[in-house]
Amino acid sequence: MMYILHFASQVNFLDPKLTSDGKPYGPHRFKEIVKECYLIAKNCNTSYVDLLKITPIERDYLYEFILEEYQKTEELIKKNDANRTTKISDMRSMR
Repeated sequence: MMYILHFASQVNFLDPKLTSDGKPYGPHRFKEIVKECYLIAKNCNTSYVDLLKITPIERDYLYEFILEEYQKTEELIKKNDANRTTKISDMRSMR
């Protein structure tokens, strides 16, 4: 007697089939996930392989936290640049 194994579909019905520019969504999303894992591994000093063991929600949270830190750093840099520019212009006006 031969048994036929029925596997679940590889297509996720929640994901769109195409991106907004008409390209297949699957490869696009896979590349996003790999990029997220790379950035998390780089910023958290953990291995890429270990990141494949965490849940998608954990990965999303870590990625979100890294982006928030990056944005805070960018804001501080811009603020410091503005302060420096103001101080330089004040010094020049004193001459």
